Amino acid sequence: MKMLVTGGAGFIGSHVCDRLLRAGHEVVIMDNLTTGSMDNVNKKAKFIKGDISKKDDIENLFSNEKIDMVFHLAAQIDVRISTEEPERDAEVNIVGTINLLNAVKKYKLKKIIFSSTGGALYGEVDNPAGEEYEKNPKAPYGISKLSAEMYIKFFSDNFNINYTILRYANVYGPRQSVKGEAGVVAIFAKNMLTNKESILYGFGKMNRDYVFVKDVSEANFLSIEKGDRETYNVGTGIKTNVAEVFNMLKKHFSDYDKEPILREKRAGEITESVISPEKIIRDYNIEFTSFEKGIKETAEFFMEKK
Repeated sequence: MKMLVTGGAGFIGSHVCDRLLRAGHEVVIMDNLTTGSMDNVNKKAKFIKGDISKKDDIENLFSNEKIDMVFHLAAQIDVRISTEEPERDAEVNIVGTINLLNAVKKYKLKKIIFSSTGGALYGEVDNPAGEEYEKNPKAPYGISKLSAEMYIKFFSDNFNINYTILRYANVYGPRQSVKGEAGVVAIFAKNMLTNKESILYGFGKMNRDYVFVKDVSEANFLSIEKGDRETYNVGTGIKTNVAEVFNMLKKHFSDYDKEPILREKRAGEITESVISPEKIIRDYNIEFTSFEKGIKETAEFFMEKK
């Protein structure tokens, strides 16, 4: 099948492209390269520079390419930008998604697989949040992602569009940018490569659910055949605090000798964020990479790139 991956030059999107290509699918990438990079683009994929928030870009692509399915990963992912420029966030994450849904409807595609967020939707949680947990987004980023989910369900109910929604925990791994919800892993790795000090906010005690990017790409791939009209968390259900992330990474950078700087958490930051993977493990029979193994592979990637 011919697959469109929006945001395919980005961190997660590029891994989804790689997985689809390995399975023998044809891949078309649409990316405006705002945060993505041509360095991430698989040479076997067809790259089209375009913006999902522009109707003409969407129409030109769909009228020229016979797309079977869409993996929608293109997004405005910076929570800070979403707070300072909510209209920009909505233009990409809400209007861009509607533009794609109209194309899926018009050209009668088989399915849209949407990359959403777990942590930014559920807010502060003491125990792993399941898919039905109360939605409590604290920033426009989470609000726009939840709105996009609701538009997808509206189009599904009214125009018979098939979909799968995947809500990610904090994704980390090779090619990660310092931007985004889980950028701390990349930030620490780059600081260790350059022997710079790292700041651990919340005194290193803030807990997150870290999920390896290759597990996320596998969840996307399996959604081709599974998860019709369903929503799934993609996370491990395991809490890992910032200090543990720092110390585990540090093991792989033998020359790094800086101690972390501990500071209070910043305004608006969540202390506890973890999501339950029970549903996707049951329906997809997927296994998640251990944090220790994932961090080792991530560290090796950054060391090779230096």
